[in-house]
Amino acid sequence: MHARVQPCPEAFRVDDCAPVVMIATGTGLAPFRGAIADRTAALASGAELAPALCYFGCDAPDADFLHAEELRAAETAGAVSLRPAFSAAPQGEVRFVQHRIAAEAEEVWGLLAAGARVYVCGDGSRMAPGVREAFRTLYRKHTADADEAAAGEWLDGLIADGRYVEDVYAAG
Repeated sequence: MHARVQPCPEAFRVDDCAPVVMIATGTGLAPFRGAIADRTAALASGAELAPALCYFGCDAPDADFLHAEELRAAETAGAVSLRPAFSAAPQGEVRFVQHRIAAEAEEVWGLLAAGARVYVCGDGSRMAPGVREAFRTLYRKHTADADEAAAGEWLDGLIADGRYVEDVYAAG
């Protein structure tokens, strides 16, 4: 068996100076575990941090919500607000991370207005396009007379400004 190890892009370094929205599925959670651990340690040393949301998708809460105890402890400490989505056990309309983002549009939009940085890690063939569409929809919903083109330009601007960063893989 062969494996390829690649360093993460320099832009994919979670910065605590602004609100953070982390979005992952499956193994995409790995880099966020480190960021959440860093936030937890910073809080323990008395630091004040901007809000952080972590959207995480997996199949079922009792089968593959990996590191749940660790993540819940970080949430209890105030380092992050967990936002899981379980495809095999949906909560109403929320089955995937993009659905949860849409369901919590007001909060996400408020963080974006406060300068939030968005980090997306995981499946590049299904999850990442769904998340991009959720953000374009968010923009259209909160911006008068915004069409698909304007929403695309807005998301492209976030990407160009380093406020929307993806580290995704193509399945297959």
